[in-house]
Amino acid sequence: MVLGVTGGSGCGKSVFCRELAKFGAFLVDADQVARWVVEPQRPALSEIVHAFGEEFLQKNGELDRKRLGALVFSNPQKLHILNQITHKYIIEEIKKQLSERKSQFSIVDAAVLFESGLSALCDRTLCVLAEPAVRKQRIMQRDGLTEESAMARICAQQPDSFYLERADDVIWNNGTGEELCAQAKKYWMQLEKKCD
Repeated sequence: MVLGVTGGSGCGKSVFCRELAKFGAFLVDADQVARWVVEPQRPALSEIVHAFGEEFLQKNGELDRKRLGALVFSNPQKLHILNQITHKYIIEEIKKQLSERKSQFSIVDAAVLFESGLSALCDRTLCVLAEPAVRKQRIMQRDGLTEESAMARICAQQPDSFYLERADDVIWNNGTGEELCAQAKKYWMQLEKKCD
């Protein structure tokens, strides 16, 4: 069984996924894959440089992720271009990892699960959601962003309704980390029952 987990920045989807992985699920983190596909010498990076310019490279030849992020999160057209470049490489690598898995359960942790087409690889989908004020605080603490930058990131992402219309299951995460871990354990037990 492949479970796709999604949700906006600051919702806690990655924490939820890591908790599920503790129960034996094989975890594929689309963010880690996305970082890997843009490493120097990989085709995605040369496509990004061609589309956006060499000013988005650091002196060591690596992608300046912070600078590119600032651009694409404030410009939907630029974000679309970046996604068109990277998604095909990310999907290819995730398919490869899923085909090599050893576990009965696999989880794909992906912010753009539906937009990228990754949901087609999943048997079930789940979204982790949280109130905007909660998300803003988490993003500011985690990434060291200003309130304005954190809100710009939230506004550049899909509204809750987008996830609610598409996901099979929903977890609300407006509380503590301990509460989220308890929800993950409960959800895992439900998944095991569905697969028995």
